[in-house]
Amino acid sequence: MKYLIAILLIGSLSVPVSCSKDGSSGPSNTELIVSAAWKYDNAGVDVNADGFIDAAVPVGYVGDCGKDNILTFKNDGTGTLDEGTNNCDPSGPQTSSFTWMFKNGETVINFSAPVFLGISGDVKILKLTSTELDLSKEVNTGAPVPINIVIELKH
Repeated sequence: MKYLIAILLIGSLSVPVSCSKDGSSGPSNTELIVSAAWKYDNAGVDVNADGFIDAAVPVGYVGDCGKDNILTFKNDGTGTLDEGTNNCDPSGPQTSSFTWMFKNGETVINFSAPVFLGISGDVKILKLTSTELDLSKEVNTGAPVPINIVIELKH
């Protein structure tokens, strides 16, 4: 009887387990980023460069006119920045275009033009899910050392 139990136990441990019928692990980063428009959620300073907000951004750094901006990404590597209802420059355009592409194994996104808070170029992706896009950019503010700004966007 002991041998029968041992054989059944060993047999049950060797059955392969699969989490997905088709072998996919979920949506790609491109599918996630283009799935819907992104809106401002939060921004702050990452003092120790660990990817988390440690302090609020200085007062006035993110005005109400920037908090209602909307970023839309397209599959073809283009995108649109909409100024929302509070355009920071009333004489400026309501929308502007940019190009984007993933780099470094999709851990960095490169923007051809400023998209939020004047940030452009290579931006580190801290988190990308179906509802959250967290970005980090080292910026020079005139202080002795650059600081990391974290921008949290949501759907």
